[in-house]
Amino acid sequence: MKTTNFFFRYFLFLGLFSFMISCLSDDDTTNTSTQTQIQNTVQSGTWIISNFIDSGNDETGHFLCYSFVFQSDGTLVATSSSNSYNGTWSVSNSSSNDDSSGDLDFNIHFNLSNAFEDLNDDWDIIGFNANSISLIDVSGGNGGTDYLTFVKGTPMDDCSSSTQSTIQDNVAMGTWRITEFIDSGIDETNHFTGYNFSFNSSGVLHANNGSISYDGTWSITDSNSNDDSQDDLDFNIYFNLSNDFEDLNDDWDFISHSPTKIELIDISGGNGGTDYLSFEKN
Repeated sequence: MKTTNFFFRYFLFLGLFSFMISCLSDDDTTNTSTQTQIQNTVQSGTWIISNFIDSGNDETGHFLCYSFVFQSDGTLVATSSSNSYNGTWSVSNSSSNDDSSGDLDFNIHFNLSNAFEDLNDDWDIIGFNANSISLIDVSGGNGGTDYLTFVKGTPMDDCSSSTQSTIQDNVAMGTWRITEFIDSGIDETNHFTGYNFSFNSSGVLHANNGSISYDGTWSITDSNSNDDSQDDLDFNIYFNLSNDFEDLNDDWDFISHSPTKIELIDISGGNGGTDYLSFEKN
């Protein structure tokens, strides 16, 4: 009887083990097939970003003018009418217990310090077909959730004009405050503490701290140059003053923009320094 029980348990274990191996093999085969299918899909044609939510902030507008090409050698090329950036891409099998579809990761990396840096991640794939791929990243700890969607297509012909109009509409709503002003390496943010800024649609820039008011001008123009600005748009500020507000005068380049935050940069020619200016909506 003991011998019979031993053989019964042995063959039961052997059967369960074989079943588990078969399931793992099937999963690996499915992952490999899906991985190949996604790789082949994204290498076909050009793509645009239709949605990018960074920890709750809609930053899709940063990429409206760019088309993306996923090349077979792993190079990811983003091109607008004036700029071109090279990064890398791959689809890998993470074999983890996360929420990715089939444990596949869509990896993107741009070695840049502009808006494209925000795309860098080992994204989880939540959906794909011949014309779109939807990605998600859930940060650990207190981090937020990011969403990124590519769809097949090319940017609209007037995307620069569209981006310009979007920024103008955003800044003309509500009041703003300066949360960072770095003048050639010197932090001068405190010079503007307590001031609220209103970007009127008429082009008047109004600064008020409750007791003192200053009026200047603002505009967004297409510089159409070959500098490093995003989409070659300039954020122009001018105060006809001889106090701290004079330091804000410049044709600033955009680092990033959203409905609630604008980050600007100016790199002076010659031996000049680099200035940074950020506005955030109240």
